[in-house]
Amino acid sequence: MSFEVKKARREKQKLIAGLMGPSGSGKTLSALLIAYGMMREAYPQLSEEEVWAKVGLADTEHKRSLLYFDYQIDDETKVGEFLHINFEPPYTTERYQEAIVALKQAGAEVIVIDSLSHNWQGEGGIVEQHGAMSGNSFQNWGKLAPETTKLVRTLTRNDVHIIATLRTKQEYAMELNEKGKQQPVKIGTKPVQKDEMEYEFMLNFNVDMNHMAKASKDNTHLFGEEEFRITVNDGRRLFRWLELGVDVKAEEAERRAKQAEADEKERQRLLAEIFAAVESDEKKRKELAGLEFKMNEQKVQNFPLNAMRRAHEILTN
Repeated sequence: MSFEVKKARREKQKLIAGLMGPSGSGKTLSALLIAYGMMREAYPQLSEEEVWAKVGLADTEHKRSLLYFDYQIDDETKVGEFLHINFEPPYTTERYQEAIVALKQAGAEVIVIDSLSHNWQGEGGIVEQHGAMSGNSFQNWGKLAPETTKLVRTLTRNDVHIIATLRTKQEYAMELNEKGKQQPVKIGTKPVQKDEMEYEFMLNFNVDMNHMAKASKDNTHLFGEEEFRITVNDGRRLFRWLELGVDVKAEEAERRAKQAEADEKERQRLLAEIFAAVESDEKKRKELAGLEFKMNEQKVQNFPLNAMRRAHEILTN
């Protein structure tokens, strides 16, 4: 298969974002705020109920995301009835794919996976699968590499915006409190997932116990290096950035529609000329029959255009 060389240009994108942090840092609510902001920006004419119905969440955290229903975001907005899946074990890659497909079919256009860490270190996840394998431990990790490949495909090839939360391994550090005294503070370090998984995201946020986020990877260049609290407006900004590119799919659909229109015009022209050529010429009628070209309007519509061109060339020369 040969390579096709094209000039670089910006295309519309589907968001693939990760929110990483320790338990209680606010990853789930932050993901919902981003998701809602994106859909609010995408559909300004829709009601709150209709916008929230375009947000889906696959919940591996024992339905804890439902605690945010009716949560007041600001003076005008509160968390509405988002689409929800109670994602129970096993946390296999196939089940993550099934959850995303189910939410898409239900109408979700942005999907929160809360959390992606269970695919690695949860019941039925990759670490558990590895532990159940016999033989060489190192070689067994190699046998499980396709699981990561399938998960990346799930995140990148479902044509839907995805925001995934990831737990982090928890450690404690001593920090000064408001009274100037040392106190232990829970911090997140390494995400609970395969080491290379962070590279698959377009945007990564580290969220701390004060609910402050900082972008550790930002292909959008929207968020800089400062810590901030995630709001609905961040989702709005993200959606506008994602929509700035050329809509390649729309372009392709338009190109195909124009081509189909042009093909149909050519088909009708060839058909008229073929009929005219054989109308009073017995020899050409026999040639046409030999080409298995049926003189029937209904069947002609399905006759291959290239074959029609060959018939036209033979009959009009």
